[in-house]
Amino acid sequence: MNFLKEYFHFIDIPPLLPVTIAFIVGIIYSSMEYSYIVIACTAIPLISLCLIFNKNAWINIGLHTFFYSIIALSGNYLYKNNIDNYNAFYQFTLNKSVDVTGTVIDKNATSTNYNKSTIITLAIDQVNNGSEIIKTNKTIVFYGSEKLESLSIGDTVTFFNIYCKKPDNESFLQYQIKEQIAATVFDRNFTFLIIDHPSWSFRRWIYDQNNRLLLSFKQKLSFNGFLFFSSLFLGNRACVKESIEKVNEQFKRWGIYHLLSRSGMHLALFIFTWQAMLRFIPMPFIIKQLMLIILSLIYCLLSWTSAPFIRSLALLLFNKGCIITHKSYHSLHYLLLTCLCFLIYSPLYLFFLDFQLSFGITFALIWYNQLYSQCLYSALKY
Repeated sequence: MNFLKEYFHFIDIPPLLPVTIAFIVGIIYSSMEYSYIVIACTAIPLISLCLIFNKNAWINIGLHTFFYSIIALSGNYLYKNNIDNYNAFYQFTLNKSVDVTGTVIDKNATSTNYNKSTIITLAIDQVNNGSEIIKTNKTIVFYGSEKLESLSIGDTVTFFNIYCKKPDNESFLQYQIKEQIAATVFDRNFTFLIIDHPSWSFRRWIYDQNNRLLLSFKQKLSFNGFLFFSSLFLGNRACVKESIEKVNEQFKRWGIYHLLSRSGMHLALFIFTWQAMLRFIPMPFIIKQLMLIILSLIYCLLSWTSAPFIRSLALLLFNKGCIITHKSYHSLHYLLLTCLCFLIYSPLYLFFLDFQLSFGITFALIWYNQLYSQCLYSALKY
């Protein structure tokens, strides 16, 4: 131990670190056959060995092993449950036309080979295959003709005679499961019935504000300015898809394509700008912090989010919450809490590069910053 203390600098390890690692191990184990048995075979011998020796230290080790094994099994179960639910849905719709009822939560337009398509995202309420009805909390994406333009955000709609085909591409399949998308359906002649059209919908109001904001910037900015502003600061690449592809190739040649990815840095720049402006306004410190929280949430509502952006927003809210309540803020602890929430919501996030880079690099930077601070403190102390 003295050797380690002499040549290594230790940092405070948050209690969520081993919990998160155990959860991740459980998710990784889920890809193995008989993964439950593998985890049990790893944990049971360790627990048994600890119980043989009737000492407090060994008993504590046994309890910790048991606890983290339960966490690993939880990650394993959630991953398999996601896959099983997805397979059950396709088994339910296999070679059958189904009627899907749900609420429209998003609408976009795109063009492929000069053919305009309307993309509708439907939050599923129920699926009827003619003989049975199931309910699910997933979404389904429809790619159709301009006929779908008649649908509005917030409408309750039933689509008739829908065929849901399981994707052959494994990467696209995993992406759908991660995004909680039950299926993606392509058809130029959808048959649907609008069951309910509410006079006002908060989701529709947000959608309209987003489009107005996008149109306003498009009119005021130059072509390249709008291209980068829309894709980076607003997170909407769909409206500049054809133009951004040409820029993507140029950035790829120079090996700086990562600069075009939207990250938490853009939220940090947004907050830094507002903080600089609020310095010149005489008002209580707490009010300024509350204003920054409100502005961040408005920015989130008026933009198109991603995993790195949500991670950055969550850490910002935790930070401001700790400042307002006069609680200590441990950045590594809250990063791990955010990571754990992502994985509980959808364990498949673990296998996607944007999630790995976002949390991995942030973890490394926080770790290095804490290590540097402790080394600096030790140097000044002696």
